[in-house]
Amino acid sequence: MFPERPPGDQELFLGYIPHSGFHNQRIELQNALRLAAYLNRTLLLPPLFSYAKVMRIGWRPPLGLLTGWGQLTREHSQSCRNLDPTQLAPTARDCAVYHSWTLTPWTYVFDVPKAIQGVVGISGQTEPIRVFDRPNVTIAWMAEHLGITDMDKEVYWINGTSQYDFEILDDSEADCSLHFEARLNPKISREYSQGLLLSDLKARPERVIHFGTLFGSDRVKASTQAHLELQQYIDSSLDIWNQEILDATALAEAQIEKWRVLTARAAPGFLGAHFRVDDGAFKDNVEKNLELLALWLRNTTNLDQEALTKITSPIQQPAPAQAQLLPNTAESQEQEPSTFLYRRMGQPPESQEQEPPTFLDRCLGQPPESPLVYLATDVHHPRLSPVFIDFLNEFPCAMVLSDFPESVRLLDGVRNTVDNVHMSPFLIALLDANLAAHGRRFHGTGKSTFSRYISKTLLPHYHPPLSFL
Repeated sequence: MFPERPPGDQELFLGYIPHSGFHNQRIELQNALRLAAYLNRTLLLPPLFSYAKVMRIGWRPPLGLLTGWGQLTREHSQSCRNLDPTQLAPTARDCAVYHSWTLTPWTYVFDVPKAIQGVVGISGQTEPIRVFDRPNVTIAWMAEHLGITDMDKEVYWINGTSQYDFEILDDSEADCSLHFEARLNPKISREYSQGLLLSDLKARPERVIHFGTLFGSDRVKASTQAHLELQQYIDSSLDIWNQEILDATALAEAQIEKWRVLTARAAPGFLGAHFRVDDGAFKDNVEKNLELLALWLRNTTNLDQEALTKITSPIQQPAPAQAQLLPNTAESQEQEPSTFLYRRMGQPPESQEQEPPTFLDRCLGQPPESPLVYLATDVHHPRLSPVFIDFLNEFPCAMVLSDFPESVRLLDGVRNTVDNVHMSPFLIALLDANLAAHGRRFHGTGKSTFSRYISKTLLPHYHPPLSFL
């Protein structure tokens, strides 16, 4: 959270409307930070919206998005504040809704001040990116806090009619013929229907340039070396700094090292992986993606074996961390869990009569070369799921989040100090990602924003290439 202040007399702003899941909102934030720097405008920084399915604000035309944000109110439900959401009566619908969403500043998860200050000196950037806290994503808030009286004249609205309506083309260098061609020929872009030139946006005189959506890792193009470096910096700067997540990760990592020694694994450390199943193309490609993960583990195990046999000196440097991600040609919107897993299983996990084997039950006594791998996944109860039966039989030293109840319990008591909502349901996926990123090598699921975040931001943060020189 940044200190409250009045807007400057000549200050120009950039706004957007967040939507969908955590990683979609993160990508929008990254694009907005870049545009604020490119256009020399102050970013109207919205909060992070964490939610359960009942409160989801998915993409829709801007008026619908603004309506969804306008409905986020605690006005008539303060009596729910101190109730335990796990103990609510079925009739207490208002209180169930109260505890199904929360707003936090982005600084709750990321070191945003470091990111906006750290751009100074990168590719000629002489000033930090300016931000202005926007806790309420409504038109009324802009009128009250920015002093805007005419929303049509003082705000330049970029309201797409579809989620991928426009991309922003970087024509900041002299040769921009391709950009003009893209603007005149919508079909030149594989994904977006029209192109907006950065130079046109720079020339806009309105007090606020306001986007309906900024989702899409490739929506804001970077063509110059300076803009590419700025993009790389911003994308890599949003590593996790929430202390509860860091503490829970450290506790789990210490347990993994104990297990590695106890089970006599031959290779150092552990491997990280993310396997996405739920919704869309992911559930249609479960078997294919799981076989690709298994193939990666087999190949990595062979490479480890070759490396171990070649060791001739105890001071030999380890190999740099590596990430493998399936082709990310198009990102997927994050969706809430469906009934897909239960359909595959035939019945919910609660009806299972037998407890699944624990990690140690499976891993103790296995050959030393059997890989130790942490698997982040959206599969509920993965040790019970038929999705992983063959996988766990081939890789018995695979670990999942449920193997670390102490780490999960560290998050159980965390509440948002503003509304007293339990944060654990919203933080647990970040713990999953952070732990997978501590692996010395990583394999993700193609088109997953979750996998991309691990491979492009977290893994390089924990395993910077320079540390191996």
